[in-house]
Amino acid sequence: MVNLANPTLLVVIPLFFAFLSIIISPFLKKLIKFVPLIVSALNLVVIYFIGVKVLYGSIVLGTTAGLNPPYVIILAVDKLNFIIVLMVNVLGFLISFYNIFYMKEEPTDKFHILFTLLIMASSWISITGDLFNVFVAFEVLSLSSFGLVGYMRSKDSIEAGFKYVVQGILAGSLLLIGVVLIYAQTGTLNMAHIATKLDYVGSLEKLVPYVLIFFGLAVEGALFPLNSWLPDAHPAAPSGISAMLSGIVTTTAIYAIIRVTVTVFNYSAFIPYLFIIALLTLFFGEIAAFFQKDLKRMLAYSTIGQTGLFVLAFSVGTQASISASVAQMVNHSFSKAVLFLVAGIMIEAQGSRNIDDLKGFGRVNILTSILFVFAALSLIGVPPFFGFFTKLAILQTLLDFPGFLGYLSFALVLFAAIIEGVYFYRVFKILFEKSDKNFQAENPWLVISPFILVLILVILSSRPMSVLNFTNDIANQLIQRTIYLTSVLGGLK
Repeated sequence: MVNLANPTLLVVIPLFFAFLSIIISPFLKKLIKFVPLIVSALNLVVIYFIGVKVLYGSIVLGTTAGLNPPYVIILAVDKLNFIIVLMVNVLGFLISFYNIFYMKEEPTDKFHILFTLLIMASSWISITGDLFNVFVAFEVLSLSSFGLVGYMRSKDSIEAGFKYVVQGILAGSLLLIGVVLIYAQTGTLNMAHIATKLDYVGSLEKLVPYVLIFFGLAVEGALFPLNSWLPDAHPAAPSGISAMLSGIVTTTAIYAIIRVTVTVFNYSAFIPYLFIIALLTLFFGEIAAFFQKDLKRMLAYSTIGQTGLFVLAFSVGTQASISASVAQMVNHSFSKAVLFLVAGIMIEAQGSRNIDDLKGFGRVNILTSILFVFAALSLIGVPPFFGFFTKLAILQTLLDFPGFLGYLSFALVLFAAIIEGVYFYRVFKILFEKSDKNFQAENPWLVISPFILVLILVILSSRPMSVLNFTNDIANQLIQRTIYLTSVLGGLK
């Protein structure tokens, strides 16, 4: 009898189907487009059984061999892992469905195989308890992302893919060197085991590998100043990939930073520097988004700003701030996925990414435009949308940060929200202006995925306190890292 609550399945299932797809693609190319959909659906079944245990406070473990921790690669799911891997596969499922109808030019088998690997790598990063596996999973994620960004083989997509490759190589190198240094200091790669060993390592000795690992992850997390790849990658990539890059790839990278910072290093000394990096990321992202005429580039810079926002909340370092950070990650992942998927529909109808060319689109394609408005309002933080409650929680926690920086960050978050509101209002206004243009009618199959995502946002908006209570439990479990360490190591100190 297969144990369906085994986290190992979340990596094995997509890996198996990816290899199977490679074998059968010469004979059944047209069926490969359903593989990511099947994979994410099967993963969601596994996540359900894992969730039954996790929601009652258990940490669910899976291993790759019969040995005991720390001498085995371990996969561990606590409440934080659970919410991340759930988002990965919910978005993976809905974006896979969208891609079936969006990617029309055959053959698309390689595209869907790469997308399956992207789901696998994102799930793997979300649940691994091994630091070297974080590096390996990020390499798989980066390689699949490179291929997907450059898949259209246009001049822009090839150039964007090349920039992504260059920065990805830099990120991978920093991450690997950091992991090697940690192994040299502790003799282990198990994150829980490393955490127990680092108590006996000097501050400077563990600062160097932490900084290397942090900046390696910061590239994929789109943190300032290592985010120059993202504004080029999003416009060049197919819209489903843009949604995945914003909704999942950056989110899993930020998750990894949180996990390494709190669980592995317990490193409060770096928090003030992270706070400054987050402030710069937020300011740079929102200001750059304000000046964009390209819809997808505007959304890309918005992603940078939003990443800065939830990292800013995390860097306050309190239970309430971490709770608000996780809640904002959820809001951003679902909202931004809707915006990119709808942007794909708009661009397909008009043949242009220029915002001014979308004049009157909302009068012809009303449902699509309403979905865009709903998601944008949640992202901005307009009541009664879920984003209002997450941003309010962030603002409350920023006042807990001591000194001038606390007040500065509070003012900057308010300023960023206003800027965000202005540039999205500009899009709303253009969408619903009168125009003589004849837009192509929306493809109803493409509308299904963003529609379901907006329904999820509506549900979150109707129960904001329940969600924030859950993210508070996540933050509490994260801070009380002894629970994670003892669960993973089976009591080994």
